[in-house]
Amino acid sequence: MNDTRFISQAVSLALKGKFNTKPGVNVGCVIVKNNKVIGQGFYEKYGGSHAEINAINQVKRNYRKNYISQLTDSDIYITLEPCSKKGKTGACVNELKKYDFKRIIIGSKDPTQNGMKNLQRAGYEVIDLDDHQCLDLNKSFFHKTKFKKPYVKAKIAMSSDHKSVFTSKKKKWITGIPARNDVQKIRAEAEIILTGAGTINDDSPSMNVRAKKIIANKNFTQPSRYVFSNDLELNWDAPFFKLPGKKVVVTSKKNLPELPRGIKDISLMSLKKNSNSLSSKEFIKKISKSNINNILIEAGPKLLGSFGDYNLIDEYIFYISQEKLGDKALYFYGGRKQLNFFDNKLFDIVEETNIGKDRKIVLRKK
Repeated sequence: MNDTRFISQAVSLALKGKFNTKPGVNVGCVIVKNNKVIGQGFYEKYGGSHAEINAINQVKRNYRKNYISQLTDSDIYITLEPCSKKGKTGACVNELKKYDFKRIIIGSKDPTQNGMKNLQRAGYEVIDLDDHQCLDLNKSFFHKTKFKKPYVKAKIAMSSDHKSVFTSKKKKWITGIPARNDVQKIRAEAEIILTGAGTINDDSPSMNVRAKKIIANKNFTQPSRYVFSNDLELNWDAPFFKLPGKKVVVTSKKNLPELPRGIKDISLMSLKKNSNSLSSKEFIKKISKSNINNILIEAGPKLLGSFGDYNLIDEYIFYISQEKLGDKALYFYGGRKQLNFFDNKLFDIVEETNIGKDRKIVLRKK
């Protein structure tokens, strides 16, 4: 059906903004007249014009003298229900009601808005496709709206025998360059990248997005970088702290120590200790009060286990090499509970593909 074809085009447009709309949503829009696309647009940056406004504006530019007649009796396809409340921009339903659209087709409902009913009351035919592609575009947003907490992903690079942390100082990359390039995209979608003190001290990582195509976009902002450290014994000279961008140290302490010169935009989040470690549950509770929709964990077994034990991780992204590490490395998960990650009673496998010589498997909580 044409509805399926055109909403798929709108999804492709929405994906163009997926690294640049945080903490907003990804939305695409296509306007069709006589089975021909006459205008299209997407949500390009947080706080900017919405997708349907950009699409209408393109019609205005392309058909300056007769844009109203072009929009009359056209179908407008939008991946997410139009907003009915004024936010950083005006309510989109008010702009839509200026034109006599034949049909307004939405790919997914927005539980925070009332745009569909608003337009129906105004006499428009509004069709909800409840399209899985459109729902997947904003799964973090829908999760936060429903469960009142952010969507948490964990990325794990491991060997074929499920080892990830080397026991000696002689270390190497576990996965190849294609897999590491793929991680850049996952980082770019995150609002927070979370790691632990062990990773900072042992690996001296950057934990930022370095993919040139992504960071070249003027609308892109780096994810905030968070580190769990109970005692604040950290390698403060690591790129994690020295590179630009927001940094937050999560600790039980009340104040940061005196820091080396060159560290800017850093703050402290104070948590209670849970036994000898920081409370992952309290962290999620605090973050849930903010405007954060998604978190990416890139950490060692201990921190990963502290979140996994309390069922706080919604999606696991595994990059698995062909190599076995045996006694050279530790098991990737250090939680008290022995979880069978590849048991379909707990998780659905939503993606399984080869990336270079490595295998990528994505598990999503049922």
